[in-house]
Amino acid sequence: MSITLGPGSSPASPVDVHSVPGQIYFWPSGGEPEAKHNERKNAEGWGHLSPESVFIAAMGNHWAPGAWNRVVDMFVATKNSGVRAAMFELMDRCHEPYDALGTMRNEALLMAMNQGFEWICYLDNDIWPEPDFLLRLLRWQLPIVAPFVAEPGTGKYLGGPGLEANTGVKPAKWTVLSMLLFKTAVFNCTGPMFWHDAIGADEGIHFQKLWHYGHRLWVDTGVQLQVGRRPIYPLSSRGLPLEERLKRGENIRQRLLMAPDRRPIDPNSPHVKNGIYLPFEPPKEATKQETVAPAKQEGSGGA
Repeated sequence: MSITLGPGSSPASPVDVHSVPGQIYFWPSGGEPEAKHNERKNAEGWGHLSPESVFIAAMGNHWAPGAWNRVVDMFVATKNSGVRAAMFELMDRCHEPYDALGTMRNEALLMAMNQGFEWICYLDNDIWPEPDFLLRLLRWQLPIVAPFVAEPGTGKYLGGPGLEANTGVKPAKWTVLSMLLFKTAVFNCTGPMFWHDAIGADEGIHFQKLWHYGHRLWVDTGVQLQVGRRPIYPLSSRGLPLEERLKRGENIRQRLLMAPDRRPIDPNSPHVKNGIYLPFEPPKEATKQETVAPAKQEGSGGA
């Protein structure tokens, strides 16, 4: 399997290929599973160039330990089921914490729509999904669907109204944006510049806009997504002293200079290259495996 770089990517070395955002990972189409899947989907719905195709859009590449491994495993499991999938890490465009996430989501949406994907899956960098989570959300064929996300430590549902786990697929007014699956056609009525920047707790206004156009959110309470922490919203630093805001800005600048944490959870995984978990490539022989510090799944972070 090969890794294809997106426009503008011209790495200087194999290490650089996996150290910067702006690259898209995908397999070329073909194979019996995908052919059968496309045939069935075209028979059930109106024609689509790439039925059930999904664009996985990660908001940045500031991966919490173990998150890259878990997200990539979900990507691989989705593709292996016959779904045409691609994964992309958006460039972090924030100057203050989370103030440009709307721009990043719009950029991902433009890419998904321009490239003809039927679905877009937004996800943060501090989530630990199971391999089948995206497939379980796709099976409902709902225009907007999300997993059940509980606050770490309390188990409280992070959305409204309050929902209970393992109670089926439920309608909801809003949810945190840790992982969201949209049919891209939803945005035919809103336009691709749907998301706004730096408006504080933005879930309410965005889901109200979708409601205005006749779309509502559904939550699969059986798909329970582990996240690193409760949300931190744009403008949360507005009331801080200037010195503290400047300090936060410097922390963001330093974070942008750090190499992404793409270590494997299992240090003995055969899918490790230059210390990075890459199941896109053929596994190495056991005698040539690298010794890599494991990426524990504790901690928080992410864009």
